[in-house]
Amino acid sequence: MNTDKELLCSEKQAITGTAVSTDSILMTGNLGADRTRNLRAIAQIETAISGGTGTSLTAELISADNAALTTNVTSLYSSGAVLSAALLAGVRLIDIPMPKVSQAYLGFRYTRATGDFALGNITAGLVVGTDTALADRPSFESHGF
Repeated sequence: MNTDKELLCSEKQAITGTAVSTDSILMTGNLGADRTRNLRAIAQIETAISGGTGTSLTAELISADNAALTTNVTSLYSSGAVLSAALLAGVRLIDIPMPKVSQAYLGFRYTRATGDFALGNITAGLVVGTDTALADRPSFESHGF
């Protein structure tokens, strides 16, 4: 998996409660970040999310009209609620082909169901090439060849 710091929205971001990613990606005019480049959106737990009274966490890929990811937010994908027992290091909450984005900014939102967690980190962003099964990857016709 190839990563680029400019395409990371959360880099080992501490997840203790509900939050949006610390950074967002400007998609307007970003011709290199489109669906023809085999980009994937991922959100992976780096340090197990645990402790506190949190019972589950939902990770979402979102788009918005502003860099703070607060204006006209659209959810592009949701992991669904993942129970705290499954929030272990190395777990990918999101690993999908790059969706079509029509708003200016792309980022992630993390929502806890009840209570806060004591510790845990997530890295999320756009990457090129993952160890995802080939059946989940775009076909060769979609790569512009």
